[in-house]
Formats: sequence, C-alpha cells, structure tokens
Amino acid sequence: MPGVILLAVVALALVAAGAWVLLQRPWLAPWGVVLLFGTTAELRLRVSDALGVSKDAYVLLLVVVAALSVLRGRASLAARLPPAAVWFPLAVLVVLYLADLGGGHGAAWLFGTRLLLEPMLLLLVGLLTPRPDLALRHLVLALSVFVPLQAVIAWVQQAVGPDALVHQWGYAFGSQVRLSSGGSLRSPGTYEEAFSLAAQAVLAACVAVTVASRRRAALLLAGAAAVLAATQVRTAALQLAALVLLLLVRHGRARAAAVGVLGAGAGAVLVAGAFLRSSTVPGGPVKPLLFTLNGRLDAWAVAYEGPVTLLRGNGVGALGAGSTRAEAGLVAAAPAYDPTRESTPMFAGNSAFIDSSWGQVLSDVGLLGVLALLAWVVLHVWWLRGPLRRDVASAWLAAAVLAVSVVDWVSRTTLGSYPTGFTTLYLLGLATGAALVPRTASPSLPSTRTVA
Repeated sequence: MPGVILLAVVALALVAAGAWVLLQRPWLAPWGVVLLFGTTAELRLRVSDALGVSKDAYVLLLVVVAALSVLRGRASLAARLPPAAVWFPLAVLVVLYLADLGGGHGAAWLFGTRLLLEPMLLLLVGLLTPRPDLALRHLVLALSVFVPLQAVIAWVQQAVGPDALVHQWGYAFGSQVRLSSGGSLRSPGTYEEAFSLAAQAVLAACVAVTVASRRRAALLLAGAAAVLAATQVRTAALQLAALVLLLLVRHGRARAAAVGVLGAGAGAVLVAGAFLRSSTVPGGPVKPLLFTLNGRLDAWAVAYEGPVTLLRGNGVGALGAGSTRAEAGLVAAAPAYDPTRESTPMFAGNSAFIDSSWGQVLSDVGLLGVLALLAWVVLHVWWLRGPLRRDVASAWLAAAVLAVSVVDWVSRTTLGSYPTGFTTLYLLGLATGAALVPRTASPSLPSTRTVA
C-alpha cells in the first residue's frame, strides 16, 4: 500500500510539472502528442489499463492551456479562428451528433460523440497554440526522434515473428499482431495495430516534404519508408500517391497531377481486377480485389440500413466504432494474449466493422453529416488559399494532411479514432494556425519551405 501511494504521489508530481511547463511554454505540446499518443497502447499493456485515460487528461490540459493563452493575449482569436463559412459545416456535424436523431443518448452515443469531439477540440487547440511556428519546429523534432525509433521496433518485431510476439511479448492476435493477405506480419510498433503506425508514418512524410529541413526530411522519410515496409498497409500507398500529386500542384504541375490521377486510377483498376486476389475472411472464397476491395464493400454495406439511414442515420454509435467502444466500458482492457480464450478478430460484415469514416458518419447521423464533413474539407482548403498562393510551407502541410486524410477516411474509420484522428486534427490545426499568423506577430515564421 505505501508503494502504491508513493507511485501515485510521483505520478501527480510529474503531471503537475508537465502542466506547469505547458502553461509557460505551450509550444512544447507536440512532444506530448507524439510520444504519449504513440505509446499509450504499449503503456496500457505493460503498466495499467487505467493509463488509457491519460490521453483524455492530456487533451483536457491542452484545452485549458489554449484557453488561458487566449485570455492572457498570447493567442489571437481573430487571426486564427475560421470564418463562419468554414466553421458552420463543422457546427452542423457536431449538432447532429449531439442531437442523435436516429438513436438514444446512451453509452454508445456517449462514446461515439466523444470520439468525434475530442479530435475537434485538438483541431481548435492546434489553431490557438501560441507561437505555432515554434510548435511546428518541436513537432518536427519529436517526429524525427519517434518515427525512426518506431522503425527500429517494427523491424525487431519482424525479426521476432508473430508467434513470439503473441506467446512471449504478450500481444493479441487480431489486434497488435495481424497478418497481410499474403501471410506476412504487419508490425504494430508501440501502437495497438499496424494501421495506426502506418498512418503516423504517412503524417511524418507530409511533415518531411513540406516543413522539415533537408536533413530532418531525409531522416523522416527514411523512417517512414522503413515503417511502411514493415506494416504493409496498402492504403498508405494511396495516401502517398495523393501526397505526390499535391506536391506536383504546389510546383505548378497541375496538368501532370491530373494525368497522374487518371493514370493511377486506371492502373489501380487494372491491377486490382487482373492480378490481385484476396478473401474477405480467412478460408473464404478468393475473389479479384476489384470486386471486394479486400472486404470493404461488405464492410461499407453495414452502414446502410435503408432510406432511413440517409435521412437521420442509424444512431450515433449504433454501429461501428462507438458500439465497440461502449461494449468495452469506461476503462477498456488492453488487448493481450490470453491462453484460455481464442482471439476473435473482426472481419467485413461485422456490425462493429464499418471501416470507413465517411460510412461511419453516414451510419451515425445520415447523409447530411457526410455532406457537412465534405463541405468542411473543401472550405478549409479555401480558407488557406491565400497562404497557399504565397507558398507558405505550413499551409501546404495543412493541405497535405487533408489530402491524405480524405483518402484514409474512405477505407478506415480514423476521423474519430485514437490515436490517428487525434494526431491528424491536432496537426491540421497547428499547421493552419502557423499559416494564418501574421508575419508581424511571428517574425520567425518562414514563408519558404522549411521550419526545422
């Protein structure tokens, strides 16, 4: 008992010290976003399930810091809050989730709404961060440390193999330990699944090609490439293709980008229809990938339950991520190897497996919510049109984050997911805030390619 009390006192002291540091230097917040969000799953497994709430505590702390920064005049609301045309679609989406016209306000609604609102709060926190140029520098530094470390861990996991990861490392098959359709291991790093690690690598690539110095860009790109090779997530390749097309547009090659879109689309259809085959469940019939999209057509069909879905949705959290999280309770147990129980990974057709952010929003609040989300994406880019024309690096980072996210949202439920959705919207807010701060208010904010 004394040991537990001592541990609690030490933990509270560390939290208090971290809070004091962020209040004095809020631009250090990216270190917590990168390191805490990227290691929570491992900490829950190795230390305590209760550490899952650390992310919520950190989000709350960042919200308080942002509010105090505004009250103390360290962050300008007028300079960085979006105009009504930009925030109105987001307001519509939030109201639809709060009203939940298609369901009741139970546990599933609570978790489904929280999973949307927390990333939205981080978007606002990023926008209101004092000295966003300096915060971006720390973000680059944090990623330059974290992504190569994840690459090393991922390849150690490849060397160890899936059996040892389950029986010796204590990971759960179907969660941390997953295999590709070809039977190869998808390394999770310190995340709960390989897909979250791959998403972090894609965001690191966005940072590398827009705001990082050449040396750190090389480090980030090398680390991201190693991570993506170890995770083998096909969606990441599509996201990188979108990033390349955006870079072509940035450098005045819009025609080449248009040709690239058409060529990539035609090539993907040809390859998926003629060469790639997979089954949607283990042991199931093997079909051309084009006809199943690796089971996603079955997964997306779960979201639609008739015309009522289009009108008001099936209810927030009734299907998909919210329902899964509600079943786990307030403090979810970390996935871990249990020799007394057979693992039950989810596959296409499961009501908790929609596997699309667009489909999740459709299921939760209906077609109006999907249109509101799409309108916000378009209007956010429109809001950045001035900095984009001036070739402000952070504006192109924001555009890159949106580009890869729109692709990711098609085939993964990452808009309201942890840690991907949390990290993505925080990075979007931070990059947007840096792009919109007047140069007179932040003399060191660069208008060229690099910030770190």
